[in-house]
Amino acid sequence: MQESIAFFIGAFISLFAIINPFSTVSVFHAITRKDSKKKNRKIAQIAIVISICVLIFFVFFGDYVLRLFNISIDSFIIASGILVFLVGYKMIKGDRSHINEEDKKHAMRKDDISIIPLAIPMISGPGAMATALVLMENSNSDIFNIVGIVFAIVSVCLITYFLLLKAHSVDRYIGKIGVKVIDKIMGLIVLVMGVQFIVNGLIGILSGLL
Repeated sequence: MQESIAFFIGAFISLFAIINPFSTVSVFHAITRKDSKKKNRKIAQIAIVISICVLIFFVFFGDYVLRLFNISIDSFIIASGILVFLVGYKMIKGDRSHINEEDKKHAMRKDDISIIPLAIPMISGPGAMATALVLMENSNSDIFNIVGIVFAIVSVCLITYFLLLKAHSVDRYIGKIGVKVIDKIMGLIVLVMGVQFIVNGLIGILSGLL
């Protein structure tokens, strides 16, 4: 049981770092600050439900998607590591890892941003999808570990949801400097995750050759 709890904590930290709700909240605030609370709540609810469904889909069916395209899990882990590494690097450098300026401008012209860009790619982006699939691979098919992954996904998404509801207050208290500091801390964690993914993938490939 202790190993399952430790696995859940690791999964939670990994997903929280890659999703980085505070960065998402900052962008959400900039896009929706002129909208009503009712509209923002509805947008947040839809985005979170979609994000949870997308990430859980990759937990349970990601492996089948890889098999469909004849991609080995080790190759995917290495590719995921490179992707996660780049996300972390951008976060440390101060770039918006979840959404670029062009997407942000497009979002400001849309009435409904719940699916794109809020759910995808800001919350359940490629990095989060890859992390969910890699976590599933590392679970060793242990039912408690799998439940831990699902619980971690739901927990991080619910935290993101409540932060989105308080986006304007959070942005006011934390400010741009606070968001930048959090981005760099999360970016370092994500950067290390990416390196570890790459190492694990290389070990898996080398083990298959020996």
